[in-house]
Amino acid sequence: MNPPKVWDRVVFLGTGLIGGSMAAAMRQAGLVRHLVGCGPQAFRARELELIDEVSDDPALAVEAADLVVLAAPPSALPELLRQIAPVIESETLLTDVASTKSAIIDAARQVLGERFSRFVPAHPIAGSERHGPDAADPELFVGARCVICPQPETDPWALQQIEALWSDLGARPSRLGAVEHDEVFAAVSHLPHLVAFAVAASLSKRPDAESLLGWAGGGLRDTTRIAASSAALWADILIDNSAAVLAATDQFVEACNGLRAAVQAGDHASLADQIEQAASWRRKLRG
Repeated sequence: MNPPKVWDRVVFLGTGLIGGSMAAAMRQAGLVRHLVGCGPQAFRARELELIDEVSDDPALAVEAADLVVLAAPPSALPELLRQIAPVIESETLLTDVASTKSAIIDAARQVLGERFSRFVPAHPIAGSERHGPDAADPELFVGARCVICPQPETDPWALQQIEALWSDLGARPSRLGAVEHDEVFAAVSHLPHLVAFAVAASLSKRPDAESLLGWAGGGLRDTTRIAASSAALWADILIDNSAAVLAATDQFVEACNGLRAAVQAGDHASLADQIEQAASWRRKLRG
């Protein structure tokens, strides 16, 4: 078995929960000699010793980097790519951690030119309703799947290096096409967040919203936990993957209407059937 690769200089363009956790995990595993952070949360990440150096200029930060990790919100990634594209060295590898893939891949293909072959799109399936560098956890990726979305142009060696890195961080890399990725995660991640936001928002608008908090049990806490997530980040994600999110939302609304119609009609048999169908699927879900 080959020993893990040790990276000399890794630059994180974004040091929130995922970027900060990845930096912390690389340091803990002894996979990096020097960590650089860039972005509005980088100074806090440095205070927490998640990174070694703060840079306020992405183009300067990525010079002589072995690896650049794009870990900013989706809406910021095209501009970051434009800033760094002219100075990325031919040996530098690039990857990202965004939970949407098609848009970042299109942006990277447009601006990176020949260096697009060194960009390996990735999405670690790990996270929390907590956010920012203070929530960073070096164990966040242990046992988690990490989706890799290689493109026809992707350099096989670059792909191998990024998959090996995620394995070294304890994750389980799996490959998926970018369009399929966005459709799958619209259903299993983006829609659940949208639903949690909707449930919490509907309750927050009631005149008795504050008193309801004192009566809430585990059901509401479980259903709305992820509604405490970063508003700016999730607005970015939902809009970035809007076509797939809207398709998933239409299916959800149809299911809600079916349940509502059964309740309104007092149709116990239909309502129980719909609930059992949902319960049967949920029992197959681990966790």
